[in-house]
Amino acid sequence: MKSKIISIMIVAMIISMVPLLTFAADFVPPTSYGAPKDVGVVFNDDIKESDRWSFDIGFAASDACRTILKAHSDGSFEGAGYDSLHVSVQGDYKLDNGQWRSSLSGYEDWVFEQDSGFDPESGTWTGSWHIYDEYFSEAFPSGVLPGGGSYFDTHTMNLRVRFKVSFHHNDTQELYEYYSPWSSEVAYTNNHKIEDASALINHMPKLLSVTLKKNESGEPYLAFKADKAHSDLQLLSSVSGQRVYTNVWIRLNGGNWIDAISYLWLKEDFDVDTNDAGLEALTEDTNFEVKFRYSFDNAFYPVAGKTGYVYSPFSNTISHGMPAYEGASSWATTELDKAADYGLITDRIKGNMSGKITREEFAEIAVKFYENYTGLKATVGDARFIDTTNPEILKAANLNLVSGVGNNKYAPNDLITRQQMATILLRALKAMKPDSDYSTTDVAKFGDHSLIKSWAIDGVYYCAKVKIVTGVGNNMYAPEGDAPREQAVIVCKRAFELFKSMDE
Repeated sequence: MKSKIISIMIVAMIISMVPLLTFAADFVPPTSYGAPKDVGVVFNDDIKESDRWSFDIGFAASDACRTILKAHSDGSFEGAGYDSLHVSVQGDYKLDNGQWRSSLSGYEDWVFEQDSGFDPESGTWTGSWHIYDEYFSEAFPSGVLPGGGSYFDTHTMNLRVRFKVSFHHNDTQELYEYYSPWSSEVAYTNNHKIEDASALINHMPKLLSVTLKKNESGEPYLAFKADKAHSDLQLLSSVSGQRVYTNVWIRLNGGNWIDAISYLWLKEDFDVDTNDAGLEALTEDTNFEVKFRYSFDNAFYPVAGKTGYVYSPFSNTISHGMPAYEGASSWATTELDKAADYGLITDRIKGNMSGKITREEFAEIAVKFYENYTGLKATVGDARFIDTTNPEILKAANLNLVSGVGNNKYAPNDLITRQQMATILLRALKAMKPDSDYSTTDVAKFGDHSLIKSWAIDGVYYCAKVKIVTGVGNNMYAPEGDAPREQAVIVCKRAFELFKSMDE
């Protein structure tokens, strides 16, 4: 009786909601599914504690898996008449140069299958296939591993995974079942390649949106949406048993940044409960800024022999109720709005964009430019100055973007000159695209060419050639002149867009 009532209700909904179902029916499930990406393996030698051992094979979702799971989450999958979606992962192995288990008889009875672990609502697109020793009885004679992982000093376990996607259509009653290709194989030995966690995590995440919402109880929370994580980060998750954390920072009313909360797993879409983050008073009227980064404890990758935490660069910052900048000239606002979207306006200058820019301030922008374009985190090197310890200046020096003024000084508070600015820009461009053409032949000379220092000629004329900078009128460049902050940001914005256009 219950099923009949439900059927009547569904028919009524179909009759009364044709426009809605017509829209939803636009979703067509993929008919092929790419292999798992960024596969890595962890060996768990638990023999001393539990008389067991196991492997964790980490992996990341293919684009097609993302597509169908997102459709299931937003309702368009069911709206198109489908149900019973299951995205699972299957494993395969071979010992040394033997045969893959899937090629031998009885694989269907042997295969260990589990849910992929992907969750579109929390933005979790990495998973792990955990398999215990008992599933390898055909490969390992009884008692061959009494001492644990030393067996792999001279032997290699080769592993791979694939997706199995199944679902059903209500109208046709058709069952669909798809298998992805096998992933690239990963080999485990005690001499396998050791990944560098600090290099894998060194990619800046991109924050797409942050929305203040309320749950069913009326309590506020922040809904974060980030861009797809870099494949290196997904690989780090795979080789560490999914131990990459998502670390959220929040600043209220222009105060100090707060390390609000960290979540296990590499997340792209996630919610921050303001109560959990100690932000119970957060409302629509609160001015706040948010950013996030990924973190990793080397303890979860002991084979590397390193300790302590490593971090990705912070994402761009998104503000609520706060201007991205203040004090700008009307002519500059259009380009400054884009510069803010690119993350090129620093905290130091955002309060007064028409003020003159210093050498310290431009070095900070140059580092932002480098990091936001490359997605890499700049690091402090060996360079030191006696008049500043600002790490952004030291990062710029390590990238060879800036140099001192003599006597081991940087002069951070001096106003930067127009020729210094052009020179730093050219160095930044070369650091990001060393193989590009930076020639300046056939570029018309400025009327005050004789005033341009020899070390600045290439920077001035290349930036003029590609229209990153312009003269001051009457064919003059004014190389020793200074510049307002808004102009400095805009030339970096133009350089950013120039290189982005080259990538397209």
